Amino acid sequence: MGTSSIYGGPTNSNPKDNPLLPDDFVFDEGNSNEGESEKETDEKETISKEPQQINEVSWKDAKTYMSKLASGQYTNKGKAVSNQIKAYGGAKAASKTARAGINTVIKLGNFSSSSPTSTFRTVLEEYKIDYKDKSAREVLNELTNLIAPVPITKDDSIARKALIVTMEYIYEMFDEENLDYDSIDGNSLNLMIPKFIENYIYERIINDLGSRIESNSESSSKAMDTENELKEYINAKVDIAFKGKDFTKINFNDKSTKNEVESLFNQCYTLMEEQ
Repeated sequence: MGTSSIYGGPTNSNPKDNPLLPDDFVFDEGNSNEGESEKETDEKETISKEPQQINEVSWKDAKTYMSKLASGQYTNKGKAVSNQIKAYGGAKAASKTARAGINTVIKLGNFSSSSPTSTFRTVLEEYKIDYKDKSAREVLNELTNLIAPVPITKDDSIARKALIVTMEYIYEMFDEENLDYDSIDGNSLNLMIPKFIENYIYERIINDLGSRIESNSESSSKAMDTENELKEYINAKVDIAFKGKDFTKINFNDKSTKNEVESLFNQCYTLMEEQ
């Protein structure tokens, strides 16, 4: 399932000191009904109707909703995603804190558009990536290590996992169509960047709330179903956000590129927040 972590960097002795998470992020809720009477708890557990969406959502709210989504009490995947975004403080805040995701898009853009008139092999040589006698999968793995090296922060880990999944998607597509990886050029940005942003948004929600899916699903297959449904929902929203978008028009070497890429994340997060 997507809940596994590839984070290999240093850990904080106190996770609440992690600057990547908002101040109200709930790390360990324990018994969420602690302090309530048994009667109050039973009454709450009998309520199956989904609550009305509110403008302000805490991390506890987001985790509770995801838990009930996983258990089958709630069914609205969009609201689960919206809750996560609102727990960050809204689409704008969620986009600004997607630092590793933004940086990875810029690096991916720089690589793919660095030599628009050159072959992919030429670009690999410019980046000192040895491709001789290596499979396409091995070359894409080396490219991943160049763009998103060993993660230091949790956000780095999310971005690297998203890039790995994106490169695997590219490899499978080229393999199925029997294409050589010289077919990868500047126009491939229109495939790679939306796919990466989609994967980043998905991996981020799994990182934040995936434990609720694991612990509240009746089986591993049900947990995987929930994760796949979330991914499909995110995919559909990203497709809508970027319909007709030509990423080759972005100058990834420009100083203002960071703001432009941040706006790409904001477009997606805004669309998903509006639930």
